[in-house]
Amino acid sequence: MPKEIATWLSEQTSVFGNIKFLTEFPPIPKATPLRQTIVSVGLESVKITDSFTENNEGELVPEEYCRHADIKIRFSIYVPYSAGGTACHEAFTKIVDCLNFKSDLNLKESGCDTISADRDTDAFVMRSWIIIEAKFCPADSGSIQYESFLPKTFFCGSHINDPSIHVTPEDKEVWGKKSVTGVYFGTGNTDQTINLGFKPSFVFVCICFYPMISTDSQGISYCYAGTATPNYSSSGIRITSNGFQVSQTSSPSYNNTYVQLNKLSADYSYIAFT
Repeated sequence: MPKEIATWLSEQTSVFGNIKFLTEFPPIPKATPLRQTIVSVGLESVKITDSFTENNEGELVPEEYCRHADIKIRFSIYVPYSAGGTACHEAFTKIVDCLNFKSDLNLKESGCDTISADRDTDAFVMRSWIIIEAKFCPADSGSIQYESFLPKTFFCGSHINDPSIHVTPEDKEVWGKKSVTGVYFGTGNTDQTINLGFKPSFVFVCICFYPMISTDSQGISYCYAGTATPNYSSSGIRITSNGFQVSQTSSPSYNNTYVQLNKLSADYSYIAFT
């Protein structure tokens, strides 16, 4: 906002002449000696409160999607010694009048501090301020646009009254899925069925203390892990109506690989989701 105000004031050349407006606060040191009036514009504070409107019965009720804000803008006005201290007041008066009568901003208050001398820049300095009364409504627009960092549905109690704003029913269904972990021991048989008491939607199995896949000096691979879903699975594992089934191959299958998901005396761990 200070940038928007400084830019807009700089464009009012018929009012301010050669006054230079900068977006900087606190102000940085100026050239010595100062030869033209410089005004530094900065944001000092923003006070946001609930916004109220009058209903048909004359009662004040809070607006659901709007907030009231008092925005305090600080001006640091530097004028050359040769212009005299009154030039500070003249510059500030022009700023207030211009913002009041030529802009869409609603000025609520304005004021200034005492004038001091700055020997570093051979200038008189006056600190001044204005308070702009504004209403933040995401659906509103004006000549100066303010970026909204939150959609209106997040204001007031909307997100409490409608939890689906945050989490959709589909998300809740996924998050609500339970998982079961366990261990089974390889029997060396061709197949072994692990009963879980439900039909899982996903299963991951991996041998303990071994790598998930290894290859010997002959180029033969041994696979000790697998995943399964109701529709698709890797080799050696499949979903059943009550759990899952693992298998052990005695000859190489795909890509010269032995599937080893039921190796004799080997420990396997698994995780299954409902």
